[in-house]
Amino acid sequence: SLVRRLLDVEANPAKPSYEMASEAALVLQDCEFGNLELGRTVRNMWEVTKVLEARWETHAVAAERARDALDSMGGGTEVRWTDVERFVEQIAREKRRKEQKRTQKPTTDDGAIQRALEGRAPQSSMISWGDAVNVIRDVLGAYPHPPSGSGQGQKGQTESSVHVPIMERSKGTTYEEKVRSILNAGGDGTNGKSTKRKARYEENVIKKRKTA
Repeated sequence: SLVRRLLDVEANPAKPSYEMASEAALVLQDCEFGNLELGRTVRNMWEVTKVLEARWETHAVAAERARDALDSMGGGTEVRWTDVERFVEQIAREKRRKEQKRTQKPTTDDGAIQRALEGRAPQSSMISWGDAVNVIRDVLGAYPHPPSGSGQGQKGQTESSVHVPIMERSKGTTYEEKVRSILNAGGDGTNGKSTKRKARYEENVIKKRKTA
């Protein structure tokens, strides 16, 4: 599995570049602490309820305002179909350029994109913004804001992103490289910051030996 390959530090001594998943969708629903008895007073519960209700109201109002703005734009605004086609073609060209740079061969099928656009063309020269967003999403697999949990494949990306398998991404420095950099830095006394890092590292090594 991918996790097993990442944990194999001999085959992969450096961590590939990736972003941590957003914590916004993580919800702690229930947890237990063995025999620990948690005391709850009416005063404490009242204060917590006040904070949570105020927080809920703030976020609920903000969410409704954003939803109303999105609905208003989607149904009450029209754009030219030629502009939608031009936007999709520009993004497809940019994705193809990035794919060629990474793999030396494009994976974006211009013919398929053109056929998809022709199949979604409206009867008039104008299209509602809501329908335009759906066309862009379906043809390119791009979202203005990717939904949570959608970053594992081609779908659910922003218009500027190109999916790169995690094991093919650039990697950071290894632990050994960092240690070597600290130990070799500041040898001529010109880099005070590196010298301090080296001193802290050596001090930590001594402390670990004493506590081992």
